[in-house]
Amino acid sequence: MSRTKTRISLLLVLILTFTEIAYNQNTFKAKLMDEQTKEPLLFANVLLSNSQTGASTDTSGIVIIHNIPNGKQSLIFSYVGYRTKEKSFEFPLKQKEPLLIFLEKSKDLGEVIVFSTRTNNRIKEIPTRIEILGNEEVVEETGINPGNISKLLGETSGIQVQYTSAVSGNVSFHIQGLPGKYTQLIQDGFPMYSGFSSGLSLLQIPPLNLQQVEIIKGSASTLYGGDAIAGIVNLISKKPKEKPEFSVLLNRNHLGGQDISTYYSSKKDKLGITMLASINTQTAKDVSNNNFSDLPQYQRALINPSFFYDISDNTKLSVSLFSTFEDRIGGDMKVLKNKQDSLHLFYVQNKTKRHNGNLKFEHKTTSGNTLNIKTSIGNFNRQFKTNTNTFGGIQNNIFSEISYFVKSKNHSWVSGINYYGDNFNQIDTALLSYHYQTIGLFSQDNWKITNNIFLEPGLRYDYNLKFGGFFLPRIAVMYHITNKLFTRLSGGLGYKLPSPFTDEAERTRYQKVLPLDNLEPEKSIGINLDFNFKTSLFDELFLAFNQAFFVTKISNPIIANQNLLSAQIVSYENASANFSSHGLNSNIRLSLDELVLYVDYTYLNIIKKYDNNRQLELTPRNHLTTTLAYEDEDEGWKAGLEAFYFGNQFREDGHKTPDYWLLGASVQKRFGYITIALNVENILDVRQTAYENIISGNLNNPDFNEIYAPLDGILGNMVVKFDLY
Repeated sequence: MSRTKTRISLLLVLILTFTEIAYNQNTFKAKLMDEQTKEPLLFANVLLSNSQTGASTDTSGIVIIHNIPNGKQSLIFSYVGYRTKEKSFEFPLKQKEPLLIFLEKSKDLGEVIVFSTRTNNRIKEIPTRIEILGNEEVVEETGINPGNISKLLGETSGIQVQYTSAVSGNVSFHIQGLPGKYTQLIQDGFPMYSGFSSGLSLLQIPPLNLQQVEIIKGSASTLYGGDAIAGIVNLISKKPKEKPEFSVLLNRNHLGGQDISTYYSSKKDKLGITMLASINTQTAKDVSNNNFSDLPQYQRALINPSFFYDISDNTKLSVSLFSTFEDRIGGDMKVLKNKQDSLHLFYVQNKTKRHNGNLKFEHKTTSGNTLNIKTSIGNFNRQFKTNTNTFGGIQNNIFSEISYFVKSKNHSWVSGINYYGDNFNQIDTALLSYHYQTIGLFSQDNWKITNNIFLEPGLRYDYNLKFGGFFLPRIAVMYHITNKLFTRLSGGLGYKLPSPFTDEAERTRYQKVLPLDNLEPEKSIGINLDFNFKTSLFDELFLAFNQAFFVTKISNPIIANQNLLSAQIVSYENASANFSSHGLNSNIRLSLDELVLYVDYTYLNIIKKYDNNRQLELTPRNHLTTTLAYEDEDEGWKAGLEAFYFGNQFREDGHKTPDYWLLGASVQKRFGYITIALNVENILDVRQTAYENIISGNLNNPDFNEIYAPLDGILGNMVVKFDLY
């Protein structure tokens, strides 16, 4: 009997134990959503803290996790592009319905609105490959190099800044290895910097008033017409907000450069205003001790007021005015110090005046469609003078456009007509004067076929009064393979009208540029393919990876005759064969809390078929950029280390240049409304003049080697910024 009681007691204990265990295993059910849009988050991860128990949300954003013990338990919610959230719950839960969990977008991988496509879509819905330098990156680079945007673009993936003058510091920029004449540089959608100003434009744009920079790599001719074979760089300006903004920025470098920039914006009721003003100066410096300036002497002043008026909630008007004045001179240091003699006479002087006016009218209908009317008038006066020759002219640009944007459930359609007039009048002679007038019709649609597939067909027809018509179809497609991986493919045609303003003309100081006789426009076809992957590896560790491939073929390329170029004579001709650019770009970004590692590699293979299949000159086949950045937002600290590798480049005669590394470091600290930044570039003091003598011939009219490396060496500067509001 006692054995029977014992067995019964043991059975009761086991039953109670298993009942207690079963009772302690709870089920957690929740729905994860975007904090702002309230859209469900598909395939988000939920993990029970300090365990391997977890699950992912389904296509409705629902997650179910079983076998959670009683008591206080912590759950970790994570999703690519969103801040990880950890919440504690007391189990068993009293609420039986699914809990609502909202996640906030991460500042590292958050959504970005793009303006260059004119549809204002989120970047994840745009089939065209666009790289965005957001406000945080612009502000950081402004604190390092506040005088101009050359450094901002030069450190961007797939862009190379190329010096075109050994003594004046003039530069152009290359996208995907293609010369600068194939890229449009625009601001807020207005084509403002081209033609006669191409070698100076980057140097005359301070970044203090920029909100972000958008870069389209590959043909963008559908919306922007000629000159967009390699792509566009669109500088997006800040708009006034209800809270006033007033910044004063002071910069000084150890080689005699100074910058003073101010920016103000405010909005009251229907009227808003922004004002950018800057003064930039540099004393001439002979870093290499060869008696020629490696840094030119210049004085520049800029003023840019903009006015915004809200006629109604749906109708807006804005007017912007730009004025820039600069006197830039380089050459023999004795001349620059007013000690010239019969053996020291050489100098190169650029005096420029730029005036632009932009007007934009925008009206949104009750159905959400938008009518845009914009126009701009530009005047650029450049007087170019040396001790042996003078060259000058006035370039007038007129741009007008009417477009209409229609937004429906699955379509974002923009169509329009524009007119572009580019008139250059050479002073004292009309040898290089030209007058181009082009009318364009365009239409482009961003079509959401499914939640995973986006199509962007586009069509443009330009008619130039001198060269006739250009038919420019383009198509792009995006496919979201998973929520972490998508791919884009695009292709299109482009063209470029003949222009006397090239890197070769700048380098030869316009001594003898022959007229543009019997030249045909250049035409192109380009294809871009890329894969984009983003994921959360661990808590607070994010990975973003982009792998791109590109091909561009340019027919009828306009080149300078090489035999005459060696004699400082620029004679343009259509080459007998095309040249093609093939390459790839690999971009990795790792972010761990306040620490970010950025690695970018570009491979270029640009073949001149018209020149015995030689490589395009002054284009590194291998280019590597690495940046390690740290930011403590609460304490106001920012610090960064940079390393840039430039592989071998080819000269015009086919000979290779040495490869080299550039290293840089910077640190910033915010003290209330004051920010102080210290920056050092080219720490290794790499200079082309350390490898070779770049000057030959008569020193009063010298020949300079092609510039493939820095001339100014190590450069340190200190910036003090006051944010008074």
